[in-house]
Amino acid sequence: MQQERVISFIVTNQPGVLCRISGLISRRGFNIESLTVGVTSNPQLSRITIVMYAEDSVIEQVVKQIDKLLDVKAIKEIPPDSGIFREIALIKIGTRDVDKKELMKDIELCKGVVLDIGEESVTAQLTGRIDHINDSVALLRKYYIVELARTGMVALESGDAQLYNSRKAAMQKI
Repeated sequence: MQQERVISFIVTNQPGVLCRISGLISRRGFNIESLTVGVTSNPQLSRITIVMYAEDSVIEQVVKQIDKLLDVKAIKEIPPDSGIFREIALIKIGTRDVDKKELMKDIELCKGVVLDIGEESVTAQLTGRIDHINDSVALLRKYYIVELARTGMVALESGDAQLYNSRKAAMQKI
């Protein structure tokens, strides 16, 4: 049975790494649902988080193949019960012929924050798990959604667990 799977990995921060990783996944016919990349606390490293809907065997194959790439320093699937997962969505809603008080209540109900109010629109920020963002967007569809931008999921393991300790790795090189 396919289910949402989150793979997080640390790579060297250099041109072409993301292209090689996404190419490896797409060449094998796997679809990426969400992909985020950002520099870590060490500017020489980046963290990539990929969300895929797949079975165990597919995830195992993807993890093994990505782990073989030279630029990959650490890789791990983060299970739903041992991670912190967030996405940000910016949503611009048209306000012409809309009860603005009701709109503001619905944004608040979605735990959203109003970032900008224009003459004919309101821009709100939604933060949370993908299902929360999806449910919130569905609720706000009763209004006219002018624009919607989503970041994709970012994830860290809960507690003290670390995917890659760059300080420890640097000490081992000495």
